Amino acid sequence: MDSQINKDECRLNALSGAGFKIDITGINIAASRGLVWLKEQQPEAIKDISRSVQALTVWNESASTQIEKLLSLKKDGYWKTQTPLTDTARACIALCGSGKVQPETVRWIREQQRDDNWNNSEIDTAYALMALGECRIKNENGCNWLVSNYGKKWEHPGTTSLIITALSIQNKEKYRGFLSNRASWLLSKKEDGGWTYIATSNLVIQALILAGTKEEDITPSIKWLLGKQQENGSWKDIISTTLSLITLKMYLDKLNSISKK
Repeated sequence: MDSQINKDECRLNALSGAGFKIDITGINIAASRGLVWLKEQQPEAIKDISRSVQALTVWNESASTQIEKLLSLKKDGYWKTQTPLTDTARACIALCGSGKVQPETVRWIREQQRDDNWNNSEIDTAYALMALGECRIKNENGCNWLVSNYGKKWEHPGTTSLIITALSIQNKEKYRGFLSNRASWLLSKKEDGGWTYIATSNLVIQALILAGTKEEDITPSIKWLLGKQQENGSWKDIISTTLSLITLKMYLDKLNSISKK
């Protein structure tokens, strides 16, 4: 974590010179506090464990305990919960991101696809596409199903953000027009820097970053997010905290990519 902070802070001067007013030190301090809190938790739900693995991994922290627990709960190649597709996809995303690709899980996800989608659900389809994309597997039929069926009924910040994220991971260039249009719509729904809920706001910010939204359009929401951190270092619960940690790292990575140009 300390080495990551130093790397990010080394780029602060370059960013300031480019006209960006970013408190990178403040972001890293917030992340450090969040990570301390997260390491003290003992998540039980697959969703919580998976997000914990993701957050720890992106910040180069050990997630071996969480990974071991996650794998111990897998049965017949997937996670048998009340929402097996989304939970299995989340677990697959986390494990692929940590270098623990599960071929049997990827195969199970692919086998669940029917008529180009998963469970005739935009949420399940988005998560399945994210999982496959993280494992470098393209699924054009699923992507096209999301784009062709997108309409008013899916115009919710959280839902739209998941779709943007899935398409960005799968094939950002092909769907650039759609992504840009929906990113603009998300920005139009922002209120006081966020999108009402911390978890939803994180999904939105992550989607905007992946869609290539300008830094100046994202920074106010990062400041909003930092303002929601509690005294104990968390953002209320495991999901909101892990999502916030992932968002902050994605934002720093975006700034670093700007400074390298």
